[in-house]
Amino acid sequence: MEQLASFPRQHIAMALKYGGISFIAGSVSHGVFSGQRSLITAGIGIVAFILGMWLENKDKGEHGAVLLKSLAISTLLALSLGLFTGSLQHFPDSPNRSLWAVPLGFAVSLLALVWVSQQTWTKPIKRYALGSFAVVLIGSGLAYQYYSSNPAAVHDHGMAHTEQQASVTHDHAAASHDHTTETAIGLPGNTNEVGRTVVVDMADTMRFSPETLSVKQGETVRLVVRNTGNIRHELTLGTISDLKEHAALMLKHPNMQHSDPNMVQVDPGQVKEVVWKFSKAGAVDFACLQPGHFAAGMKGLVQVTQ
Repeated sequence: MEQLASFPRQHIAMALKYGGISFIAGSVSHGVFSGQRSLITAGIGIVAFILGMWLENKDKGEHGAVLLKSLAISTLLALSLGLFTGSLQHFPDSPNRSLWAVPLGFAVSLLALVWVSQQTWTKPIKRYALGSFAVVLIGSGLAYQYYSSNPAAVHDHGMAHTEQQASVTHDHAAASHDHTTETAIGLPGNTNEVGRTVVVDMADTMRFSPETLSVKQGETVRLVVRNTGNIRHELTLGTISDLKEHAALMLKHPNMQHSDPNMVQVDPGQVKEVVWKFSKAGAVDFACLQPGHFAAGMKGLVQVTQ
């Protein structure tokens, strides 16, 4: 009877502990640095993990300062592994963030494991720590270079280029746009001058994939925008101030429709295109301006280099 009575407690502790790690890793994967929802998810994961570890360690007879120390070290280990695995998973989408997050998470996990296992820094442990960290550091650098130069490599599944679908007219309160004049973010591109095609996926997680793109000044790029979710999304290129202003306007007029060349509204399962010439060096932002989506963190960046 004693063994049967303890099994539910063991299972609950295990579910809380490993479920907490999964929540932490998932929150990092989906933008813990920009989304309030991800911060809440990370907090829930930390609480669940600490509770699971408390149940498990208490069953081992730990209490007082010993128990608190075990909980602190184990929580640090969970956070570091969540940062490492979550950022590693989304290296293609966020290479700038993953470049430092992956090595940092791995390094902290090494320190936490030595601490929690009460190991001493023997020569074999030092050799392993330095060697494995060097491999992670070099691998992160190579991955950063690759995904910065090929931001859509993992998302282009050989899909044929689709023709841009016709959009309904828009009803902006702002002044009319001149579609042939160069703006702060460039100008509409000529399809005959397209030098590269990049596939951008939009999902109901309120994220673009990839979130960052790198293009050269003067390059004309065809953005193939796919909605893989179940609700309408859009991609709009602009300055961050213009995007914020437009997002606020969309909150007041949620049924607003647009047909400007720097944006597309895409219904679930559909694919549309934006052909744009990035004529000026610097940063060009893009975002989904459907009501509430921009505030939830659905935005990205095009880095235009000289």
